[in-house]
Amino acid sequence: MDAVRRILTLLVPVVVCLGLAGPAAAAPAADPVLVIGGFDANVGKLETLREWLTTRGYTAYAMVLPGEPSATAALADSARAVADKVAAIRRETGSARVDLVGHSMGGLAQRHYVKFLDGRASVGSYIDIGTPENGETLALLCAPFYPGCRDLSPGSPFLTALNAAPALPPDLPAYHLFSEDAGAEREPLPGATNASVQSFCPGRRVSHADEPIDAAVRQLIDAALRGDPLTTDCP
Repeated sequence: MDAVRRILTLLVPVVVCLGLAGPAAAAPAADPVLVIGGFDANVGKLETLREWLTTRGYTAYAMVLPGEPSATAALADSARAVADKVAAIRRETGSARVDLVGHSMGGLAQRHYVKFLDGRASVGSYIDIGTPENGETLALLCAPFYPGCRDLSPGSPFLTALNAAPALPPDLPAYHLFSEDAGAEREPLPGATNASVQSFCPGRRVSHADEPIDAAVRQLIDAALRGDPLTTDCP
């Protein structure tokens, strides 16, 4: 009898470990994530966000929008570039959908894609950070030179069409994250969960350019991608 007890004592930890390993192995994989830069995007900062997402278990990609500097092409053309990149990611990964994280003008390009280029069926979650949903007056300075700046100017035909109701497909999980330190991006995106990083971390200083690398913003992006309540411990 003592020998039986000793055998059972040895077997129980193995059974427990196997039981714990089973559900984890069966957990569904997250959608791949595409990070999209904005006007004259800092590639290093986009890559920092992409690499951080990979440490959180995502298959993550990054892209800049067309033009020199980046995102100066017409935003409709940028949206088509997003569509092409999403299609390529789906082919490579075999995933039905891709989650989008667009910074600044990247958010406008991805919104045109989901609204006008049949992108909804290929997108799981929609997150924009620091996106001026109704345009940016500073764009008037470069509007004479670049189509993207003309599209970004408040009241442009591009923005008028983009913001006509509904601003987003009604069934799309969408988030508009921003910093209160910036300007036009503080305006809400109808149909999305709108939240500033300062509503979680009062007094935190986050410039528009540094939003992709801010640790608290990254935690909010992660929570949104997982479909969890937005939260950050303000690291």
